Amino acid sequence: MTEPKEDIRDMNEGPRQVEKTEEVDTDALTRSAGRGALWQVAGGGWQTVIRLGASTVLARVLFPEDFGILGMALLARSLIQRIGALGTGAGLIAKKDATQDDLSTAFWMGAAVQIFLFLVAIAAAPLAAIFFKTPAITWVMRVISITFLFSAVAAVSSTLLTKRLRFGGLTIINGAGVALESGLAIIFVVVFDLGYWALVSAMLISSFAMTVARVVYARWLPSFRFNRASFRYLFRYGINGLGASTVSFFHQNIDYLLVGRLLGTATLGFYEFAYRIPHLIYDRLAGPVGSVVFPTLSKVQTSDERLAAGYVKAVKYIALIVFPMLGGLAVVARPAVAVLWGHKWLPIVIPLQILCVSAAMRCVFAPIGAVFMCKDRPDILFKFGLVRLTFTFAVVGCLGYALGLVGIALGMVLSTLPAFYLLHIALRLMKASWGLFFSALRFPVAISCATVASAGVARWALESHGFGDPVVMACSAGVGIIFLLMTSVVVFPASSREVLQTIREIVGNRKLR
Repeated sequence: MTEPKEDIRDMNEGPRQVEKTEEVDTDALTRSAGRGALWQVAGGGWQTVIRLGASTVLARVLFPEDFGILGMALLARSLIQRIGALGTGAGLIAKKDATQDDLSTAFWMGAAVQIFLFLVAIAAAPLAAIFFKTPAITWVMRVISITFLFSAVAAVSSTLLTKRLRFGGLTIINGAGVALESGLAIIFVVVFDLGYWALVSAMLISSFAMTVARVVYARWLPSFRFNRASFRYLFRYGINGLGASTVSFFHQNIDYLLVGRLLGTATLGFYEFAYRIPHLIYDRLAGPVGSVVFPTLSKVQTSDERLAAGYVKAVKYIALIVFPMLGGLAVVARPAVAVLWGHKWLPIVIPLQILCVSAAMRCVFAPIGAVFMCKDRPDILFKFGLVRLTFTFAVVGCLGYALGLVGIALGMVLSTLPAFYLLHIALRLMKASWGLFFSALRFPVAISCATVASAGVARWALESHGFGDPVVMACSAGVGIIFLLMTSVVVFPASSREVLQTIREIVGNRKLR
């Protein structure tokens, strides 16, 4: 396949730098990054709507145990996915003059690791069943592990699309994959009554379809090349990424591990739903937007001022999106759970509200990894991750043992606090101040407070007058949105104009100032 000249060159072409930070057109780069972020937000919103729509059907047909079994198997799947990635994708993005040898070497490295880990997963599945005391996990885990073979095929293609900032195509592929998976899951449950196997089957088919789509869209195939210099570079870059990724996995999923091991599949099913909505907002909005940050900042990484400005702008716009949404969700959690999933899921309301705080804090720190990657210091993420993992295990374990699901949720909030020290290190690397960071959050925090307060008053008034859950949820959300807009325009007119101007410039072709 033909590779675009701006990203790939063959070794035979001689030493040619394709991208130099000093020559970057920052206006064009900002537009590209902004459009990528808008694509990610639109795609994330679409995926969130699809997931929630499907869950309203699945939650009424399946039982908490079904979601708990799949959740346990997915823990093993996620761990394999993290290890199999090996961090080579970040190395390819960071390298300015990536060659065909680099790409092919990364492909064969990833393929070898993924195949090996797939075989390990097949053999280790019974151990996972013993750990969670749930025999059904054995074959669920084995079937789900097939998706890692798909990932091995598409990994470099996905990295290339990210490096080229082609987030529009990636968003369409991911959105179509989510729609396919959700639709198949409903059909398999309602028509064929497959239980949790409906979820597994839908995931497998969707993963295969997205793999094919990414490979075709990237228009790249590996060569039978394996360059030792490329291997050493990618391995050095990836080994720290591997460590940080693995530690991050355990940090993010220690709550699932403890709930599944100590409280059983049914409780894990409840917790998974409490975790679902607030972290859908993170995973489908803040996380994808954060993924735009690294390939964008990597193009201006030699300038601390531009790096810091790009980072705080990313934080600001992520907060603008997710803070009001999570705050409003916490206010309308009870009627929303009753309307979406039914009254049998009401035990998750308080954990869900607490987890909204956890998700909001995670969103703030979502882009921080890009700073360390741009500064060629992925080792800091790994070392810090080890410390944070120990802290998280202690806090979540103790509070979970004492308070159950509520304690687990509280522990997840507290587990985000050490990230402030990581942010301190990142600001020092960029020679930036805390004032720059907090000034970026002033506008999002203020309008979020207005949203929460107004929606809370509206909910209290409506419930006091005996209105039903659908009316309470819809009207409270509507009042919150109105006050959000009013506060933005009346109290922060300059910030509102800046946001609108940025959107116009990104969507249109006007030159950025």
